[in-house]
Amino acid sequence: MKVLIDATAITKNKAGVGVYAKNLIQELQGLNRPLHLYILAQDDDPDLDHSDCPNVTMIWIPAKLFRKLPARFLLEQFGIPLLLLKFRIHVIHSLNYSFPLVRFAAKQVVTLHDMTFFNMPEVHVPFKVLYFRLFIRAAVRFADALVFVSHSAQRDCIARLGSPKGSISVIHHGASQAFRSDLSADSIKRAREKYGLPTDFILHVGTIEPRKNLNRLVEVFALLSQCHPELVLVLVGMRGWMCNSLFARIRHLNLESRVIFTGFIAEADKPLLMSAARVFVYPSLYEGFGLPVLEALACGVPTVASNRSSLPEVAGQAALLVDPTNEPEILRAIEELLSNSTLRQQLREEAIQQAAKFTWCEAAILTANLYKDTLADGHEYPKGAYPLRFG
Repeated sequence: MKVLIDATAITKNKAGVGVYAKNLIQELQGLNRPLHLYILAQDDDPDLDHSDCPNVTMIWIPAKLFRKLPARFLLEQFGIPLLLLKFRIHVIHSLNYSFPLVRFAAKQVVTLHDMTFFNMPEVHVPFKVLYFRLFIRAAVRFADALVFVSHSAQRDCIARLGSPKGSISVIHHGASQAFRSDLSADSIKRAREKYGLPTDFILHVGTIEPRKNLNRLVEVFALLSQCHPELVLVLVGMRGWMCNSLFARIRHLNLESRVIFTGFIAEADKPLLMSAARVFVYPSLYEGFGLPVLEALACGVPTVASNRSSLPEVAGQAALLVDPTNEPEILRAIEELLSNSTLRQQLREEAIQQAAKFTWCEAAILTANLYKDTLADGHEYPKGAYPLRFG
C-alpha cells in the first residue's frame, strides 16, 4: 500500500501538531506492515527525513518558497494531485486540517486536531478562521476518513457540523519515551542551569497564544509569589500570536524578574525541565488533546490542568483539574501541590500509570489499520504516471 503523508504544513520548530507529525511518521515507518510511505516535507526540516528507510520515499519541496501559505495552498491543490498520479498513491493523509480537494482515485484521510476555529474564533487571526473553517467543513463532507486526536474533539465537530460522510477514528497522541520519571538528577540539574532557572519554579509548556490562558496564570502567580518569594514562573514555548497583552500584564504586576520566558527549546531538554519543576500548570481554555499535560504526567510531575475539553480525557485522575476561568481555584490547587507531599507522591504514581496508556506506537498501529480499512472499500489504482519535480 502506498501512502502519501502531507507534512508541508508542519513547522520546523515543533509544538503540538509538529510533534504529532514527527512521532507518527517515525513509528509508521518502523511498523512491520506492507506500507510504503511517500513523505512530502519542507527541505529545511531534518526531523522528518527518513530517506535512509527502504519503505520511505522522501519528496522534498523548497522551504524558501512553500513556507508561505499562498504558495503552499497552490502546491496542495494543484501539485499534490499530480503526485498522486505520478506515484499511483492509494491513500493520502493530510496531517493538519487542509487537504487537496482533487485526489483522483486515492482515498483521503484528514486529521482534525480541534475545533477552535469554530468554538474560539477570537483567539485566531480572522484569515485563518475563514481558511480553516472552509477546510474543516470540506473534510467533514468529502474525506473518506477523519482522524480526531480525542473523543472531545470528535464530539465538538459532530455537534457543530453533523456526522461526517466518511469513517471516524479517535487516535490519541502518545508520549515519547524521552518523557519518563527516572531521568538522572545530574541531567536535570544541567538543563536547569543551561536556561538559568532556580531550584523552585512552576512550569508551563506551550505556544504563547490566547487560548493557553496565560494572562490568568500570571495573575494567579502574582498572588502566589507573595507567600512564596523564592518561586519563579517559567514559560516554555515560542511566541505565537496576540500575546502582547501578556507581556503588558507582567510589566504591570512588576513580575519581570519572576517570570522567565525560555522561548522554544530543544525537544531533548523538555522532559528535563518538566522533571525539574515543582508543579506543572496547564490552565488552557480549550485543547484538542493537550500533549504537554501527557508529557508532564509521563515525567511524574505534579500537575494542575484545566477541566475543559480534552484535558480530563488525557489526565484522568492523575492531575488536579480546575476551572480555568476561576483564579482562586487555580491558586488553591497549586498551593496544595506545593505544600502537600503526600498528595504529590500519590499523583506522581498515578501520573506514570496514566501516561503509560498513551503511546506513539499504538497511534501508528491504529493509523496504519485505518489506511488499510479505508483502502479496502473498492479502491482502484490511479491511472497514468509521469515525472514531476518541484523547485
